Amino acid sequence: MPLRISVCPYRLLFKHPFGTAHGLRDGTDALFVRVEEDGLVGHGEITLPPYLRESVPEARRRLREIGAMHVWDMESLLSELDAIRALRGSPATRAGLHTALCDAMARRHDRSIAVELGIAGLESPATVLTIGICKPVEAIARLREMPDKVALKLKVGDPLTISRIKVMLECSSARILLDGNQGFGSVADAVQIIDAVPPERLIGIEQPFGTEHDDWNEQLSRETGAVVIADESMQGIEDLERVFGMFGGVNIKLMKCGGLDRARDIARRADQYDLRVMLGCMSESSLGCGAMAQLASEASILDLDGPWLLANDPWQGLSIEAGRLRLPNGPGVGVHERFSLHYIDP
Repeated sequence: MPLRISVCPYRLLFKHPFGTAHGLRDGTDALFVRVEEDGLVGHGEITLPPYLRESVPEARRRLREIGAMHVWDMESLLSELDAIRALRGSPATRAGLHTALCDAMARRHDRSIAVELGIAGLESPATVLTIGICKPVEAIARLREMPDKVALKLKVGDPLTISRIKVMLECSSARILLDGNQGFGSVADAVQIIDAVPPERLIGIEQPFGTEHDDWNEQLSRETGAVVIADESMQGIEDLERVFGMFGGVNIKLMKCGGLDRARDIARRADQYDLRVMLGCMSESSLGCGAMAQLASEASILDLDGPWLLANDPWQGLSIEAGRLRLPNGPGVGVHERFSLHYIDP
């Protein structure tokens, strides 16, 4: 039986409107990918917030083109991904397909994707959960919904930022990661926000400035002592040499870099540059975040909080214990469907 690729379009909805420096969103369009060969099945996720260049219709077209090329098997498709024209310039689509293939292959061998990719273990570093831009009283309510002992990631850059930080410092003993989403217009503005968090409580600040001002980050770190983490400035492994010296860390996301193999390679190269490694997400479900969590032992910060932000996560299996992300036992990604999803041809 030849390999079959099928998809399930899905709208992931947030529990609460999600505010960043770019505006407010109620959810994210996603496409779950299913590969099947001789009864062996694997799943992956493509999640596409509006600021990415890819779209669900485009991802479906690319997958349809791949499926029509010739009769694939899982191993040959996995080995030839980078030679396929339909995947060029589409890292999110590649990531979803790559995850599905890795999931299936790992299940065939009855082992985790981590083992399949040569990851030493599944030790989980500190986990952060996000509170978006909102009123301080709403931030308190969202804090109460979170598991105990997690670190907090606070979206910042709005007029209520200082008030929200103060409330979080009073209501929680958690360490705090600030996320600017390129929203600051000067080093002085960012310094003011960083100074609102005691140094012993501050993990760092993520992408405070637009990519055209990457040189400001070194000055910000020098003035405050804060670790500045690249997000939008860090897309693929080719960016590491450029961000080195301007940033103290990098946020690696599957939808940006193109797959678990690339994320693993970026994490290992970043470690050679002495950059702090953070594994992030685009608010993916438990499937996408569970896939990225296979690389947990390669990182020092996990920002894989999508499942805790969503109201309709169709996958389950991830948990947080004592502030650390825990993967379920089982082969592949390890998660399973919460309810039945309907897959169709791309």
